[in-house]
Amino acid sequence: MAAILAYAAEKGHDLVAHYEDLDAPGHLLYHRPGLKEAINNIKELEDWEVLVVAEPRCISETDSALHEFVHKLSLYGNRLETPARSWEDLLAGMRSYRRAMSRR
Repeated sequence: MAAILAYAAEKGHDLVAHYEDLDAPGHLLYHRPGLKEAINNIKELEDWEVLVVAEPRCISETDSALHEFVHKLSLYGNRLETPARSWEDLLAGMRSYRRAMSRR
């Protein structure tokens, strides 16, 4: 949480909600109650622009789930930010992953 607070302050983000599911399994997005609530707020409330996480593995331990989440955020006009990777880097990784999957 300290990393998130410091990053948000540095970037000028106002934190409007807090989600936490540290004990949830890290593979499937919908098995993580905190993340599921954040996704719901994207769909229903749409009152925020940025989801700040300490590091990308807070979303999922698998690249495919992370890339799908980044894709979902981009569709809704939201973004994921982390001190470890920029939104632009996450978007580039997602696009590269989706291109590679379409070639299979």
